[in-house]
Amino acid sequence: MTAEDAAAQLARERALKQAEKMETIGRLTGAIAQQFNELLTAILTRAAALAQSGPPSRDLDALKETAQRGAEQALRKLQPLVLTEFVRDALDAVRRGLPAGIDVQFEADEDAGVIEADPAAVKQILLHLVTNARDAMPRGGTLHVEVRRARLGAADRPLHAWVEPGSYVSVALSDTGVGMDARTLARVFEPFFTTKPVGVGTGLGMSMAYGLVKQHRGYLHLYSEVGQGTTVKVYFPAVRARGVPEAAAEADEPLPGGTETILLVEDDQTMRLAAQQLLSKVGYRVVTAVDGQNGLDAYRAHRAALNLVITDVVMPKLSGFDLYQAIRGESRGVRVLFMSGFPAPNFRKTVGQDPRVAFVTKPWTASELLAQVRQLLEAPHA
Repeated sequence: MTAEDAAAQLARERALKQAEKMETIGRLTGAIAQQFNELLTAILTRAAALAQSGPPSRDLDALKETAQRGAEQALRKLQPLVLTEFVRDALDAVRRGLPAGIDVQFEADEDAGVIEADPAAVKQILLHLVTNARDAMPRGGTLHVEVRRARLGAADRPLHAWVEPGSYVSVALSDTGVGMDARTLARVFEPFFTTKPVGVGTGLGMSMAYGLVKQHRGYLHLYSEVGQGTTVKVYFPAVRARGVPEAAAEADEPLPGGTETILLVEDDQTMRLAAQQLLSKVGYRVVTAVDGQNGLDAYRAHRAALNLVITDVVMPKLSGFDLYQAIRGESRGVRVLFMSGFPAPNFRKTVGQDPRVAFVTKPWTASELLAQVRQLLEAPHA
């Protein structure tokens, strides 16, 4: 077994361990919700009995009304939602409660798809995630929200160990806040865990959001880097009609591939191995580099054979943007695909105007990454 094989095996084991932990948290939050509903039912039953046996009471009526509202929120009322429209409307309301220093950006596929969900629960998920993003940007920043169609299959398991093949609609929220280290990321979904000062919040935001997503048969994936920000992607199963999921077979359609040579520059070992294995599996020849400077050296060594450069944005020694500028100074024709978990507004304003450049958001799915690769490789020469 090579060192890369051993690293890939370790990454898979970590992913499976995290998936098992997330399932446990999902069951726990589901059990809490069920117990909460049972308590509310008991309160309502007892209040009704007291109302029958005693004189009218405004306090008792108020108690019944409050408990009834709680019970209605606990009971999920599933209905078809056009997620792009729903998120756009929800963000319009959320913007008014955010500090002036936070710029909210929205991008979406207008035909991203329909999900079956409880509107109140989806709004609550968004509120939890937006609140966390706001708190991570005390000095202001950018909150970028995307709604996209996503196709998940077996090829996504190196990064998404929980995946069930199928068609999904994803909502990605990316902030430019303080980010989280590996230790915090490992605990962020634990009930009552918080990085906020004593007396600020309950520590239930992410665990409750995860529990609500699981109740909709969906998944939640988080990517973060210290000092750069955080991206949370929520996946809801897409439906054709009420209660009828889109065919899982669609998720196992052949993934697009090719025989071109690609330089992959990524400092995160897990992401690098996953991308390398995916690209190799569909036929590409892959040269890897572990940081920006290493990537520039590899580009110069292999430039005659390279058809595409895939690079992370935030890396040690040389950033992805700096690597791009260096490559463009030596060759105008090479295509570049940037990968980042963050909004990267500078990308859209500068290098994003280059027709030989594209951008994919981490954590990407196999179909997202490979579709961008083929689109760049097949684009006509400028």
